[in-house]
Amino acid sequence: MPHCCICTQAVSGWVPHPDATLRTRFMSLMAPIGSDLDVYLCPKCKANDRDRHLWLYMGAIGMIDLVSELNVLHIAPEAHIEFLLQKRHPPVYIRGDLYPKRADHQKIDIEKLAFEDEQFHLIICNHVLEHVADPQTALKEFYRCLKPNGLLIAQTPYSPLLKSTFEITESATDAFALEYFGQDDHVRLFGSDISSYFKAAGFLGDLLAHSAVLPEVTRLDFGVNIREPFFAFSKPVNQI
Repeated sequence: MPHCCICTQAVSGWVPHPDATLRTRFMSLMAPIGSDLDVYLCPKCKANDRDRHLWLYMGAIGMIDLVSELNVLHIAPEAHIEFLLQKRHPPVYIRGDLYPKRADHQKIDIEKLAFEDEQFHLIICNHVLEHVADPQTALKEFYRCLKPNGLLIAQTPYSPLLKSTFEITESATDAFALEYFGQDDHVRLFGSDISSYFKAAGFLGDLLAHSAVLPEVTRLDFGVNIREPFFAFSKPVNQI
C-alpha cells in the first residue's frame, strides 16, 4: 500500500497535479526530469513528490541522522522539509529566499551570499538554479560557503535528451519560457551537461541514479519520480 514518508501515513493513492496534462509539446518531446505530476501530492499532508524524494534520499545517505550536528543553509525551503529539519534542532539553520514571505526567512541572493567562507556543513537549494541569471556564480558562492567535505543538495529539472543546456541571449518572454523551459519564470532548460556546472565550481560528485541510492523505493508505493537522480555534490577536503 502507498506510504508517505513525510507524514508517515499509509494512503490510498497520490493526487495528480492539476496541470499534469498541460505540458507543452516541446517539453513533452524533451522528456524533462523533475516532478512526476501523476504521483504529485499526498492526500493527507499535501507533501509533493519532490519533498518525499528529497527526504528519502537524505535518509538513504544518513544525512537526516546527522542534521542535529550540522550548520545548514536552506534556500527556498520546502515547508514540509523545513518542519522536519527544525524538529532535529541543527545548531545553525538559516532559511531564506530572494523574496521571503515569512518573517523567520532571510532575504538571500544566492549569487551574492552574505555569509563567511566555510560556514555551512550542508546547503539545500532545490529547484532554484533554473531561475537564477548566472547559476555558475551561485554554485561558486555555495562552494565558498561550504566547509571542506560539506554537501550541496541541489535537485534541478533537466532534460537528458539535450546535449547542452538550452538558453537564449536575451530575456525570455513568459510565453517563450513556458513553451521551451517548462515554466514562465524559468530562464533555461538544463541539459545532460548539468553536472559540469557543479564540477566547474569545484565540487566532487555526479548525479546519483535513483536505482543506486533507493533500489527498493518504487514509484507508486512511495510517490516519487524514479527518473530523478540525487543531486549531491561535495566540497573536497584538500582544496587547490
